[in-house]
Amino acid sequence: MGVGRLGGAGLGLLWLGLLGCGSSPPVPAPWTEADSLRVEAILAPLIARHEFMGAVVLVRAGQVVYARGAGSADVARNIPFTPSTPADGGSLAKTFTAAAVWELVDEGRVALDTVVTAYVPEYPYPGTTVRQLLTHSNGLPPYYEAFDPYFAPGHVRTTTDLLAVVRREMPTPRFPPGERFEYSNLGWDVAALVVERVTGQRIEDFFRQRFFAPLRLTTAFARPGRFADWPGPRTLGYRWKRDGWEVADVYDGEAFIGASNLYLSALDVARWAAAHADGGVMPAAVHEHGQPPSVIAGQVSAISARSWYCDESGARCHYGGTNNAFQSLAYWDRDRREAVAMVSNSGLPARSLIALQRDLVAALAGLPADGPAPEPLPIDSGRLVRLVGRYAWSARDTLVVSGDTTGLRWRIGTGLETDLFVIERAALYLPSLDLHAAATGDSLRPSLHVRSLRIDRTLPRLNPPAAPPRAAESRPGE
Repeated sequence: MGVGRLGGAGLGLLWLGLLGCGSSPPVPAPWTEADSLRVEAILAPLIARHEFMGAVVLVRAGQVVYARGAGSADVARNIPFTPSTPADGGSLAKTFTAAAVWELVDEGRVALDTVVTAYVPEYPYPGTTVRQLLTHSNGLPPYYEAFDPYFAPGHVRTTTDLLAVVRREMPTPRFPPGERFEYSNLGWDVAALVVERVTGQRIEDFFRQRFFAPLRLTTAFARPGRFADWPGPRTLGYRWKRDGWEVADVYDGEAFIGASNLYLSALDVARWAAAHADGGVMPAAVHEHGQPPSVIAGQVSAISARSWYCDESGARCHYGGTNNAFQSLAYWDRDRREAVAMVSNSGLPARSLIALQRDLVAALAGLPADGPAPEPLPIDSGRLVRLVGRYAWSARDTLVVSGDTTGLRWRIGTGLETDLFVIERAALYLPSLDLHAAATGDSLRPSLHVRSLRIDRTLPRLNPPAAPPRAAESRPGE
């Protein structure tokens, strides 16, 4: 989710929001017409404001209790968006790639702490391990846009093409692998390449054989590199501009699969999430082995080794994706056997997106809806530095936001330091936690309101805003 092609989820160690921590889950009551009307009421204002086109599916105890599509998959051709409409799942692909790697680990065909070059000899950094691909600690270029100058228009880019550029143009990693978190799409494409080299199968064939067919993900597929080769009508991405929908689509020429580029309907996502809730994706021992959060440079990451973001019990997990106007969410609760799936092609604003996700999970669990979030302050490069400072995260930990007008970094206590991005005029995003943040209150001494699927609170400032830094200063950690 978030900036460009980032994806993410929530804070695994602090379940501070929807379902409490450590308490026994209540037995769900039967789904009723009133519950469906509550979901309709959640979606109605988003549809009326031209913020939501897409589909929502809710599952309880293996049964779909709610499914609805809204808007168009192709506005010009008047193709409706239904629960069976496949759309770009963004970073949800990472959960499939992680499951593929873990299957091979269970079969003894891949070892997480073996160097990548043992499986992919052309990988450019000899000391990097498979585990560092999966933990976003590999030092590869973080964004696909960095490769644009190296390819002619119309060139179909594969993972091996991207690695060749890295090997030639970027001979050393951005940081020593294993010493820092930096959200990495290419690392996950390489993880899929590891699966291909070990099995001799294309990753899309592996997904189809191991996951799509057994779990009845009937409309799921890996996109072709060229739009011209698309199987049937293609769902387009849109954003509402003044008085109509404008195309805000994905990019042609992408033939790399692993971090993204899987197309999934809301029903596919729901079946994938529900299979995790029911323990049907992989053997219990493999699930337990991959469930704990990853550790990077001695610090705990919010991401499990299977690329889900979970509460402290590991029973409630989610992941999401964003790719231009496409957005998605897969949420599952193993105790309650519940799953939430959402896919959209309408570029929901950050404030509306996180509210929708929280409201859907609460509605399925029968919990109260949120109140309104504080009104955000606009953020631009001049105001960005005012957010630098210390905030009260908890009774024990302090949040430190550091940086300058070029960008911000975030650290809770002695935890991992990660990038914090401006994604909209009044919204910031922390990919490592799938956390949305906004400046609130006094524009000269702003507080931070932070919101994820599990967190919703305002963090008071502990010190005055920093003075603007000199232009020559660089961001911490660089």
